[in-house]
Amino acid sequence: MLKNKKGAALLQVLLVTVVLAGMATMLLRASLSRATTARQTRRTISAQLLVNACMAEVNAIWSAKTPEAFANDMRQCIMYCKAGTVGGNCATDSRVTSYTCQNITLEGSGTYTVTATMSGPQDSESGQCSLTYEINDNGSSASVEL
Repeated sequence: MLKNKKGAALLQVLLVTVVLAGMATMLLRASLSRATTARQTRRTISAQLLVNACMAEVNAIWSAKTPEAFANDMRQCIMYCKAGTVGGNCATDSRVTSYTCQNITLEGSGTYTVTATMSGPQDSESGQCSLTYEINDNGSSASVEL
């Protein structure tokens, strides 16, 4: 009779241990999921801020152009022409297709450089050039993704 009581007590201890381990596992999974989601959201927002700051610089460059110069550059899918144009066309060696924006420092993340690159030819459906932004962490190995 004494052996049955020890077995029942051991079984109860094992059941309580399994239930507590399951609860702890579920709490850790929920906590880890929230932390991962928060980190990904922060990285996405940081990357969007970097791209928006570079967009503002590129827009400032474009807004300083005359409407004719802007239309010529967009037709050729270039940021700007280093030398003068002939008949509205920029010489191939004078075409600038990328612009490196100012370094941007994000609090607690490091300094980043964003490069805007325009590529062409224009899309046949929309008639627009492709403009891409690349984020460089300047060797700080910080992680920012878009």
